[in-house]
Amino acid sequence: MAENQVFQEMKKYYGQIGKVMDPHVFQSQFSGTVSAQEAKLGILMFNQYLDSGVRRHGATG
Repeated sequence: MAENQVFQEMKKYYGQIGKVMDPHVFQSQFSGTVSAQEAKLGILMFNQYLDSGVRRHGATG
């Protein structure tokens, strides 16, 4: 389940850096290791994770 790997790596990066993974970092990390479909599903999972956090904790800024 490569989409879960994408999600977990994006979540880990977000936890360590405090920002969403830059597209260039994403590409260098996952290029050739996951399909476009798996990458898309992982990104969608991460987006849902972020959305649920905003609903729980309120928007910051």
